[in-house]
Amino acid sequence: MSLHKSNEDGFTITELLVVIIASSILISTLFIFTANTINGFMRLQAEGLAHSKLADASFRVSRVLRGANYIESASDDGFSAYAYFAPQDQYTSKIVYVLSPDQKQLLAEVTPMTADYPIGTLIPAQKKTVVVVDGFRKISGTPTFRYYTSTFTELNSPVTDLQSIKNISVNLFARIYDSTNSEYASSSVTVNLRNRKTNL
Repeated sequence: MSLHKSNEDGFTITELLVVIIASSILISTLFIFTANTINGFMRLQAEGLAHSKLADASFRVSRVLRGANYIESASDDGFSAYAYFAPQDQYTSKIVYVLSPDQKQLLAEVTPMTADYPIGTLIPAQKKTVVVVDGFRKISGTPTFRYYTSTFTELNSPVTDLQSIKNISVNLFARIYDSTNSEYASSSVTVNLRNRKTNL
C-alpha cells in the first residue's frame, strides 16, 4: 500500500490574519466615511430646521409688535402689550412675551378680551400659553428685546417712558442640538412702531 501526499494548498494563519486585518481597515474606513457624511447631512438639516423655526418665530413676534396699540411693560426679556395675536382674531388680546423659568422657551401668554382695548375687558378663563421658541438659548448679556427711540437711541431697560418706544429689536436664539451643545442658531429683526396708536 502506497501513501499519496495531497497537493491541495490551504491558507496559512498569517494569510488569514492579513486578509482579516485588511478587511477590517477597509470596513472601518468605509464606516467612518459614511458616518461622517450622515452626521454632516444631519447637522445641516438640524441647522436649517433651527434657522427656519427662528425665522418663523421672528415673523410672528414682529407682526404682533407692529400691530400693538398699547404697550404695558417693556424689559430685556419680557414685553407686554395689547394686540392681535392671530390674523383671525376678532379682538385684541393682552400678550405677554416672557422666558420660561429655565430660560429654555420663549412663551407668549395670551389673554383674550371681550372687545378691542381699551373698551374690552380681559377673559382670564380663556388665557393660553403658546410656545414661540422651543429650545431657546439665553445668551448672557444679550437681551431678547431692545428698545429704541425714533432716532434709534437705545432706551434703558426696563423702559419707564413707554411712549418713547418707536422701534423694537427682537433677538432670538435656539440650540441646534441638545441643551449641552454650545452651537446655536440666531435671528434678529427690528420692528418699527410708527403705526402704533397713542397709549390711552
